[in-house]
Amino acid sequence: MENRVRVVLVLLALLAASSATARETPLAHQVATGLARLGPRPDGGPNQAAAARYLLSEMERSGLREVRAVPVAGHPEWVNLTGVLPGKTDREIVLSAHYDTVRPSPGAGDDASGCGVVIAAAADLARTPLEHTVRVVLFDAEEVGLKGSQGWVASLPPARRDRILANLNVEMVGWSGSAGPTIHVFPVEVKGERTMAPGWLVHFLLRSGEAVGWRYEMSDIKMSMLAQLILRTARVRLGADANSFQEQGIPALSVSDSSLLAMDPAFHRPTDTAQRLDPARMGRWTEAVTAAVRRMDRLAGRPIPEDEYLALFGRVWLRRDIYWMGLALWLLLLFRGRPGRWRFDSAEERTREGWRYAPGFAFRWLFLAALFLAPVLAVLLFPAALLAAFPPKRTWARVLALTGGLLPLLIYAAAFTFALLARIASRKAGFEGGWAAAVLIPGAAVAFVFLMTVRAGRSRGPEASP
Repeated sequence: MENRVRVVLVLLALLAASSATARETPLAHQVATGLARLGPRPDGGPNQAAAARYLLSEMERSGLREVRAVPVAGHPEWVNLTGVLPGKTDREIVLSAHYDTVRPSPGAGDDASGCGVVIAAAADLARTPLEHTVRVVLFDAEEVGLKGSQGWVASLPPARRDRILANLNVEMVGWSGSAGPTIHVFPVEVKGERTMAPGWLVHFLLRSGEAVGWRYEMSDIKMSMLAQLILRTARVRLGADANSFQEQGIPALSVSDSSLLAMDPAFHRPTDTAQRLDPARMGRWTEAVTAAVRRMDRLAGRPIPEDEYLALFGRVWLRRDIYWMGLALWLLLLFRGRPGRWRFDSAEERTREGWRYAPGFAFRWLFLAALFLAPVLAVLLFPAALLAAFPPKRTWARVLALTGGLLPLLIYAAAFTFALLARIASRKAGFEGGWAAAVLIPGAAVAFVFLMTVRAGRSRGPEASP
């Protein structure tokens, strides 16, 4: 009897302890609401210091250690907030968000929501042992050009940067009415070359989201592929603190409820208040971020980087995947385009049939060159390649095939032009997809037009049309 009483007392004590922990653990929505209610938090504003004090307190409550404010060297008015969850090794995973705002906005979505999710995720991660040390950094001065994150990353010694596996930045999440969670990868300049976050990091985010029923899309919810191509070929006037890590060679990306073509309607407005945040959605974001960190925590180091990829249909298609698909289409074109033996009554007839064969020949080799030199953008030619392998005989069918083959290119060109006209992208920078894409893809498109507009003719011997 005595033993039973002891067991019951122990269980009651454990339940009481867990209830107390649950009450003490900060929830994402609570942290974000408390921060947003302080009002706008521009650098140097009256609420900046109060926001820092509030967040440092919540970070300590989450179980983070070594919690402190770290001014940016040379700019004491920019104050970043940091804390760590020690792991078994000194390799790090960095979780980040920013707590400053533009002057008129309370910044509930941008980015009190990110601060809340990062702190709540840290509290969840603190419950179990970690291989990597998880560092939380809440950046200041994001709204004035990512100055807080740039200063923090630049201050790290090279050896410490190398120990960072990746940065996961949380930006503008949890607002009601969002179309869905989005992964953002913005190109940055590294040693004169445009680079993107590596494909392995996007893959890990997609898989971790799947594990908790949180389906990410890349760049935009509805037009993911188009948005990815625009980002790769235009200098878009958007960015996030993850850029500062990428510029120093550290893999990084951002997650958000805003997508490239469907931004939060309250972005940078006085209406970005705490009432807009959905507690349940903030909880789901906490779960998703925690799952992503736990999945990355299994890695012993950074996998081989690859920044030529597309994320579509829930997976990452690397350069080698694009090569194999493109080569399959090219071999089909090659097989279908064999000229065979021509037997003609005159040299004039031979010349005429040669000109009919030339567009298909040009398209095949321009397509192959584009595939190897600009693989991601060469995907725009895949429908044309498939249709070119089976050119219809009837005029109306050829018009339909011509339209279908050029449609992806026309949509991309219209979207790129719109991005320039709407000043979403820099007009001065123009097209940044590289010379190979600028020359080979339009050249292949012109060859495709000639191929489809040349009337199919009959020849003696095997089929002469490509």
